[in-house]
Amino acid sequence: MPKTRESLYLGFTMIELVMTMVIISALMILAGPRFFTTSTYQQQVYYDEVLNSLRFARTLAIGTGNHIQVTLTSSSITLQRRVEGSNCTSPTFQPIEDPGTRTSGFVKTAPGVVTLNFSTNWPLYFNGLGQVFTASNCNEITTATVSIIGGNTVTVFGETGFIQ
Repeated sequence: MPKTRESLYLGFTMIELVMTMVIISALMILAGPRFFTTSTYQQQVYYDEVLNSLRFARTLAIGTGNHIQVTLTSSSITLQRRVEGSNCTSPTFQPIEDPGTRTSGFVKTAPGVVTLNFSTNWPLYFNGLGQVFTASNCNEITTATVSIIGGNTVTVFGETGFIQ
């Protein structure tokens, strides 16, 4: 069967190929950085880490009847068990085993792009009823907050120990 003139010209023209390349390039320039940045993901992961660490501290305090102190810095959260009978002015601590790593010393360090900002009443501790107190003077608090810079905020309510 002889080839017709139309069957000889199958394929894309040079203009169509160049326009496709231009559109793909524009999409990569505009949308590409959004797919390759991890700071938003790291902020959300560390927010979940802080939230779960606070909930673990409260649950551990209720379960054991011990005071569990939560200490924050701009880049970490640390949980410690206050030794029975130690007072607010000179407390002594025992390390808590991290259930995730099974190592002594519960410390969760923020990734480099994440910073914590928190209210002035930290460090705090949970008592055996799950209530929250300031560690410096043993006064019950109303609320305490922790903000992940660029992310979400965690709020701890004093009387109930509810963490949101």
